[in-house]
Amino acid sequence: MVVNSLYQAKAADVAAAMEFSDDFIAQVLHDIYRRSKAQSPTDLSPELFRVILRRFNEATAEGIGASDAHDPDVDFRQALQHSNEVFSAFKVHRMQLDMLKLLADSNGDLKPFNQWANDVMPIASHQCGAWLRTEYDTAVIRAHQAADWQQFLREADVLPNLKWMPSTSPNPGADHQLFWNTVRPINDPFWNEHRPGDRWNCKCSLSSTDEPCTTAPMGDKHSTPQQGLDSNPGIDKATFSQSHPYFPKSCSSCGFYKPGFRDKLSSIFTNRAKDCYNCPYINGCISRMSSDGFKLEHKFKNGGKLYVHPDIDKDKADYKEMKRICLQLAKMGHKVRMTPRLHCKSEEYKQIYGSLIGTKYENKCPDFSVDGTFYEYEGFVKPWSKKKVGRMLSHGMEQSDHIVINNTKGCADRFIRKQIIARQRQSPNAIKEVWIYENGEVRPFLVDGDFIK
Repeated sequence: MVVNSLYQAKAADVAAAMEFSDDFIAQVLHDIYRRSKAQSPTDLSPELFRVILRRFNEATAEGIGASDAHDPDVDFRQALQHSNEVFSAFKVHRMQLDMLKLLADSNGDLKPFNQWANDVMPIASHQCGAWLRTEYDTAVIRAHQAADWQQFLREADVLPNLKWMPSTSPNPGADHQLFWNTVRPINDPFWNEHRPGDRWNCKCSLSSTDEPCTTAPMGDKHSTPQQGLDSNPGIDKATFSQSHPYFPKSCSSCGFYKPGFRDKLSSIFTNRAKDCYNCPYINGCISRMSSDGFKLEHKFKNGGKLYVHPDIDKDKADYKEMKRICLQLAKMGHKVRMTPRLHCKSEEYKQIYGSLIGTKYENKCPDFSVDGTFYEYEGFVKPWSKKKVGRMLSHGMEQSDHIVINNTKGCADRFIRKQIIARQRQSPNAIKEVWIYENGEVRPFLVDGDFIK
């Protein structure tokens, strides 16, 4: 990857802001740019989604850990983490949309990568730097308050009221000062309209008490809850509310909402209100991102599944053959993943090919995996000759010890066996498994060191 010094400097500034390495920022931008022609707005960067989600989950853990309340039950914690998934998906979606709008120059032509990368660095700086820090700090506070609220509910029979405690900020704003020391019952509607944490970086808090209630002060325009914070995380079990600007105003304006015909008819008659935290469409996207970005394309009754990574090169000459092989293996009941070519230093490489790190195949990108074991498929360039069987085996051994070779021309099994044995003598255990692809069908040839008759 070639980037100019100005871009590298800007990337380094962003990396310093949130501890994202300049290599990571550069790789994310490069991947977004490379996939820009083919991707839809909902094809999120898996790496960017996961690293941002990790930050919010860290914030949730920190906030809950800092609370004096008992650790919330597993379901409550998982609900907060799921809300982090949804929020992270919409955050990355917004970030990518803003970046993709800058792809074309004034003439409508695609900008060179370096020019585009320089143009979008302010977006990266805002979303991955200062604003992500604000969101992180607020998420810590909201998780703390969510845990506290659960404790308040458990203690309500003894301590039925809540007291608004003054801000711990050294320079508190005036927006919440009129609420300080207010005491109201835990079930009072007042807490639905105003509460600590409904302003970004609010440092106010609540305390359970049996003190007598005070008059509920009237709010003003300066104390109105801010977008994304106008909910009680202790009740809604969501770090941020759906009023946040990252979220769509309605299902019809959501990039993730892709209903089938029946769903469209249903929404017409039911006038369904948006419920982003329980939406099957965004959940489907999150599921793909959480599973290293792979898309489930086929599922069989015997448990077999075929996943295809969106970055796989579908223009490769042998892509169709390889997919046919993978589909047949999935039909046999295996979990098969067609894997992409990735930079060996990228975070996504570690996610997908992590089991190869520390082995002789580190930095390699085999073609697909079967039940977690990587395989390399070797085809041939016409015209056919017997010598190409040996070349396919030798080249495949450089990528994996599990190999599939194309024998469409029908080379004799005896000849293939001799080629394998010759390579095993030179490098014992270098080939553990070989499958043969012939005339559209795949069959085992060498398994666990034994030839299949």
